[in-house]
Amino acid sequence: MYNTEQLARIAIQDGAQYAWLRQSLNDFEMTHILFSANKWDGVCYHAQQSVEKLLKFIISSTGQPIRHTHSVHELAKDCNKLLDAEAFDEEHIDCYKELSQYNTIARNPSACDAPVDIITKKQAQSAIDTLDRALMILEQLYGQK
Repeated sequence: MYNTEQLARIAIQDGAQYAWLRQSLNDFEMTHILFSANKWDGVCYHAQQSVEKLLKFIISSTGQPIRHTHSVHELAKDCNKLLDAEAFDEEHIDCYKELSQYNTIARNPSACDAPVDIITKKQAQSAIDTLDRALMILEQLYGQK
């Protein structure tokens, strides 16, 4: 499990952008609670939510408005533009494309399948791994501040 101690110290600061980080860290904790309970659909959903809120924290920290989207790969591209750096490389963005789908498919049945029936432990572990990588990037960006 990724150690969020340094990010938690950053998150307690005043300012609307830090609310995004606090909520992201809460979703991170939910992924691990749900993983322990074998709730793979919940893990994938909360991993997506955590990354989405991390990216919205970065955007709001630049003072720019956050566009209304749940697409973490599009938000990562926005972050790269705002940071004038490639914090999120193409490999990360490809992983975020997979993660983006869980905002919908991990919550809502489609046809005859419920998310609980189709999302696997392997997908849940991949979602957590992607989240951990996002947390590491965020720590590199903000950890020294």
